[in-house]
Amino acid sequence: SYFETYQYENTVCDNLWEQLQMVVTKKNMSLPDTVKTIMDRWTLQMGFPVLTVNTATGTVTQKHFLLDPESPVERPSQFNYSWIVPVSWLSARKEAEMYWLTETSAQYDNFSVAADPARWLLLNVNVTGYFRVNYDLANWGKLISQLNGDLQKIPVLNRAQIIDDAFNLARAKHVGTDLALNTTRYLAQEREYLPWDTALDNLDYFRLMFDRSEVYRPMQLYIRKQVSPLFKHYQSVTLNWTQIPEDLMNQYNQILAIRTACSYGVPECNELASTWFEAWKVDPIANRIPPNLRSAIYCNAIRNGSQGAWDFMWNLFRQARVISEADKLRSALTCSQDPSILERYLQYTLNSSLIRRQDATSTINSIASNVVGQPLAWNFVRMHWRTLFQQFGGSSFSFSSVIQSVTQRFASPSELQQLEQFKADNADVGFGSATRALEQALER
Repeated sequence: SYFETYQYENTVCDNLWEQLQMVVTKKNMSLPDTVKTIMDRWTLQMGFPVLTVNTATGTVTQKHFLLDPESPVERPSQFNYSWIVPVSWLSARKEAEMYWLTETSAQYDNFSVAADPARWLLLNVNVTGYFRVNYDLANWGKLISQLNGDLQKIPVLNRAQIIDDAFNLARAKHVGTDLALNTTRYLAQEREYLPWDTALDNLDYFRLMFDRSEVYRPMQLYIRKQVSPLFKHYQSVTLNWTQIPEDLMNQYNQILAIRTACSYGVPECNELASTWFEAWKVDPIANRIPPNLRSAIYCNAIRNGSQGAWDFMWNLFRQARVISEADKLRSALTCSQDPSILERYLQYTLNSSLIRRQDATSTINSIASNVVGQPLAWNFVRMHWRTLFQQFGGSSFSFSSVIQSVTQRFASPSELQQLEQFKADNADVGFGSATRALEQALER
């Protein structure tokens, strides 16, 4: 009725809330307040809450979630950053139910499950609410134990949520990093895409911080061990990579399995990539690498390949007439571990006859994401900033991503000093759309 009532008209939020309230009243639905009162708290103040549950007492509290809890909130809220929160919940021995949190703190007997060592509590079932959840350490331990046991007891979306909440709570210093990492221990059993994708997104921060240090080797071995069963699972269900899964999420997960297994050095994946790539080199016209897996296979072939492999792919890139294929080839060429090749490739980005102007920034970014290429890309940007600024324009939205990509691994005092010097050296040139990215890098 909302669309019928206001067709061809402009509306405001209150018009939608009125129409929803009419439905609530007509169907005699039970809400803790009016639709407008509930929704105003979600639409008229910044951010979202984190709910913290103590399963020993059944107490649940809410607080404005900030990744940096020390940062001041400069914009006041008429609601004092509290929300009316619909909390769906599930326990090891009870089906999902709904509870409304209307205060900053409340006590709910059904959340008191600590006395039973086998009973865990899970909030935000299927992630239907827009908030993060923190638990007492005992309940975190029970959820992690359940994942390591019968993971099917916890819905797929919540398996991803547990990982994502834990890592973001760790970044915000609500829980320890060890707890967040422990949520990934069960992944060797996981066959669904969303938990895996969430875990890798969060682990990527650690990769960026540690892939230049001795800490990276244990991390590499850990992820290799976790992803190997997923790789073998898709090897089996695709009949040794001769078929493509019908389900879209399984297609995504197959790509994820191969990309992760190859990048973290699973031997069978490297052998598969090498076999496909060598066959392609023999007959470049007949590319038998499945289209959905080409980006991962191309990158692995260049990562482990020689100058000859790079030249072979560069020539194919230059000849490519299909843009999507050209983009895969161009991106894969940034995976080389040879500094001299990457140096040369960076220089190509200044020549629009070799790399299209619209592809130059993404090529620099891809090289910077490579642990070998990152310092090369940073030196390149420092040396050629004036040219880059003039050539690509300070107003280009993608231009800010160059600063983000070349500084994403920065963590040391010397790198901070380099960044400050870069800012001072180019004050006369300016930074255009990259100004905010530069300030964020300095703050980080």
